[in-house]
Amino acid sequence: MKWIENFNPDKNESELGFNYYGFSIIEKKGAMKFLKLMEAWYLMFSEAPEEIILTGLYTWNDEDDDPKLIGDYEKLSIRRKEVLDTLSKLIEFATRVESEDYKIIYSGI
Repeated sequence: MKWIENFNPDKNESELGFNYYGFSIIEKKGAMKFLKLMEAWYLMFSEAPEEIILTGLYTWNDEDDDPKLIGDYEKLSIRRKEVLDTLSKLIEFATRVESEDYKIIYSGI
């Protein structure tokens, strides 16, 4: 998402990508690209199986207090319907920003 233009109110300037810990505001210009991306993701995930397995962060298994810790990537399971419902809402929001006087406010993690 580093190529989506938004406004960073903390710096009082436009930038590309979202503010990781603070606010980012998507206005009309950034909404056009955001909308295209969300529509593309919607089409892609609509072809996924009912249960989508995504690769998460690398984690360490320390259950046995073994000095040779074994790590692995966590597996994230999410239902396709949940992903598509969320993407539909984001598409609706982006469409309203693009056609009306609205903004999307992202509040970071």
